[in-house]
Amino acid sequence: MLLPLLRPLDTDPHREFRVDLSPPASLEMVGVVRRLLRDLLVAAGADPDGACLILSELLANALLHGAGAPSVALELRCGRLWIAVADGSTAAPARPEPDVARTCGRGLDLVAALADDWGVELIGVCGKAVWAVAAVDR
Repeated sequence: MLLPLLRPLDTDPHREFRVDLSPPASLEMVGVVRRLLRDLLVAAGADPDGACLILSELLANALLHGAGAPSVALELRCGRLWIAVADGSTAAPARPEPDVARTCGRGLDLVAALADDWGVELIGVCGKAVWAVAAVDR
């Protein structure tokens, strides 16, 4: 789901935002972008915890398993946060089979548990966007 540029007319504009980012392809940027989202959500009076974890997982996956520099779109509307992280790889993210002994590879399981909905969209031959939607109202 690529984020539409439509805005509902019946919401408080002080509790909405849209941010499009093109951070450098460095794992150090995960914390930088997460702190930016946390600050934006706190300023909007929203709960940042689950959304920040979702963003961290999606961005880290794009940096570790994707291709090229990622792009990030964040949009808060009507108490729901839309997160999309795109990269240049057309390979769909893989969720390993459940295994209690597994010590890594649980990021998408966390996203699925915390998000109201999530998925992957191919962007033609240019890559993919992994997206999630989460309620952030307190």
